[in-house]
Amino acid sequence: MFEGFANVWTPVLPARDLRDEARRVRVAGEPILLFRDEHGEPGACVDHASSALPEVVTLPARLPVPAREALGLVWIFTGREAPAEGPVLPLLDPVRPLVVHAETWSAPFGRVIEALLDPANLPFTWALGDTPEEPVLVFRAPGCVELFLPPRTPEKRTLLYCFPEAEATTRVLFCTTHAPGEGDVPSWITEYFAATDLARERASAAVAPRTLRARA
Repeated sequence: MFEGFANVWTPVLPARDLRDEARRVRVAGEPILLFRDEHGEPGACVDHASSALPEVVTLPARLPVPAREALGLVWIFTGREAPAEGPVLPLLDPVRPLVVHAETWSAPFGRVIEALLDPANLPFTWALGDTPEEPVLVFRAPGCVELFLPPRTPEKRTLLYCFPEAEATTRVLFCTTHAPGEGDVPSWITEYFAATDLARERASAAVAPRTLRARA
């Protein structure tokens, strides 16, 4: 199971999206059902028999895989026995919860990570001029890219968690800190979304020539 992405913790869904009904996601080609148990704790299972079901389902779970909730995200372990310590989490101010937005990019997982790790894709680097003393981008394997956006205000944290849905598509969870008193969308979050536009375009464009040759 989970070919090429096995035995890792990865977030797969904003916790707010998992309530009374089970939810379906796909991770490295495997259909995953996410649900909450009678205590409100998240659970997950792999169930190939559910492959024809819609995204939102109400079926009981089978073939369980480890699941946890942290940072406002639902995490799964892509294996049957997870390490006791759980996922490695960044240090965040507990009073600054994360705002989460999810997208699917039409590009392989490796290409998405490569694009996100290229500072030339991020417009805030163009405005900095001189190289900053502190890093503005950190990679945390297997699929987390942390952006310090803008770098002069480190309390504003931006995390991009990625996992492969299938061979040619990647799910990206955009997570950014939210200060008390701010609106539903912080005023600076538009800069954060703009920072990923070029990365998305380059990751998706990179697979286009191969697709055209395959059709020829």
